[in-house]
Amino acid sequence: GTLTLEDAWRQGFDHVALATGAGRPTLVGMKNNLLRGIRQANDFLMTLQGSGAYRRSSLTNLQVELPALVIGGGLTGVDTATELQAYYVVQVEKLLERWETLVAQRQEAEMRRLFDREEKATLDRWLEHGRAIRAERQEAAEAGRRPDFARLVQAWGGVTLVYRKRVQDSPAYRLNHEELAEALEEGIQFAECLSPVEAHPGPNGEVAALTFERQAEVEGKWRGTGEMVQLP
Repeated sequence: GTLTLEDAWRQGFDHVALATGAGRPTLVGMKNNLLRGIRQANDFLMTLQGSGAYRRSSLTNLQVELPALVIGGGLTGVDTATELQAYYVVQVEKLLERWETLVAQRQEAEMRRLFDREEKATLDRWLEHGRAIRAERQEAAEAGRRPDFARLVQAWGGVTLVYRKRVQDSPAYRLNHEELAEALEEGIQFAECLSPVEAHPGPNGEVAALTFERQAEVEGKWRGTGEMVQLP
């Protein structure tokens, strides 16, 4: 508020961006759109960045699972997909480190009694993934290369952008195709011509799968074909 545009030019800046926020979130119009495990992209990104969840010392209550679906073909969707993939790696590494620290202080059997069946399944899955990430880091360091976490994330279900039209019709492609291309190079998948219809709950009330209706362009307009596709 104390820096004028003229002050910025005098100090050597050559560009000023007005970062005023993305506005209201878009609520996806599908059945069961508030199941556990479904959240708005802007809420996820704000929690991730504002809470410092990437920090090893952070105790932020932010959990993501794979496979993950990001609905939408805009730049916010691309950002969400890439950040989600990167955060999953951090999440399982942090869990492994903390689990090993706790088990060193207390018996593992005693620790496991604190969890219910669903939590134990999640714990075991994340510990397995954390160990795989650690092994990939070590192998990469010994070989003098960058770790390939995208390969592991894809093997665990990966992160997929789902858009109701083709990739070349997406706002992300039209506004900044370089960012979209980089996301695809990082292992983000892109599912075209699918419009969300319904979210399906798993045995514990968590989102387990989504049903989409395949779309087709007819006389310049995109319409549903009646063909249903389910993605985990």
